[in-house]
Formats: sequence, structure tokens, C-alpha cells
Amino acid sequence: YHRLHPEYIGKRIDDLGKSFRVRVLLIHVDTDDSKIPLREINRTALLGNMTILLAWSLDEAGRYIESLKTFENRQPDIIRERVEDNYMAKLANSLTSVRSVNSTDVLTLASNFGSFKGISSATVDELTMCPGIGELKARRLFKALNETFIPEKD
Repeated sequence: YHRLHPEYIGKRIDDLGKSFRVRVLLIHVDTDDSKIPLREINRTALLGNMTILLAWSLDEAGRYIESLKTFENRQPDIIRERVEDNYMAKLANSLTSVRSVNSTDVLTLASNFGSFKGISSATVDELTMCPGIGELKARRLFKALNETFIPEKD
């Protein structure tokens, strides 16, 4: 439909004005060659302050509508991620993002090194001395904690 009427979505977004706080554009993608139209729609939605949901089948689009309708009048806290305020919960949340590190490993590391600073300054050999931390897991953890976030320019 977008290929036949490329102005339609932009006109509908303009007609909405600033009427709604949460604005969702649900798109049913029904073509294999969707890269260029989706780029155009993404730009239009971004300029119109819309959130895009892509559905690849009519069933998926229906499930999105059902889910949105279910949460329509609820507080955002229901779907917001819950992160505990205590130190161990934050430590577990950050360290378990490393592949193969689990909450038991976090307890082992915390008891052996005392703090995040102690864990992050440990060598691979020191990490492998902990029970349940093999060489592969130790290398992954060491790399995640010591790798630069911004690549260096040559």
C-alpha cells in the first residue's frame, strides 16, 4: 500500500497532531523487498514522533494489537524492567550480561574478590582459580571488563 500511496502515512500522522502521548505505528510487512519502503516509513515516523512496530504476518499484527489494548490503561511500571537497588543485584545484573556467567558465578566472584573493582582488576589466571569459572568463561569475563568501549582510530 505504501508504494501506491507513499504520502498516506505522513498525512495520517499530521492529522493526529499532538493528540496522544503514546503514538504507535503498526506496519504489516507483506513484501520481500521492504528495505526501501521501511526506510521511508521509519523516517516519516521518526519525524512524527511515532514508535514503529513491524509485523510479518496478520497473526503477529493481531497479537500486537491485543497486547497494546491489554496495557492501554495500565501504569508503565508493569512492563518496565525491575532492577533491585542493592549492590549484589546490580553486580549480578551487570556480570550476567557476559555470556555464560550466571548468578552462582557472581556470588563466587564477589566472595573471592570482594567488589566489582576487585573482579575487574583480576587477571584471567586469578579468575580461573574460582570454583565454577573455567578458562573460557574467565577469558570472556576478562575481555568484557577490560575491552575499550570506543574503538581506537588508526
